[in-house]
Amino acid sequence: DSRGSTGTVYWEGLSELLDGAGRRVGLGYLEMTGYAGALRL
Repeated sequence: DSRGSTGTVYWEGLSELLDGAGRRVGLGYLEMTGYAGALRL
C-alpha cells in the first residue's frame, strides 16, 4: 500500500493459485492499482 508516498493504493507481489484441496496449481506476480475508491487529484 503506497498511500503514504503517492496518495494512491498500489499493491504488488508474488501470488499462488490453490485448488479446492489447497494444492498449489499455479504461481504468478500480481500488480493492482486504484482498487480502493476514487482518486482525488
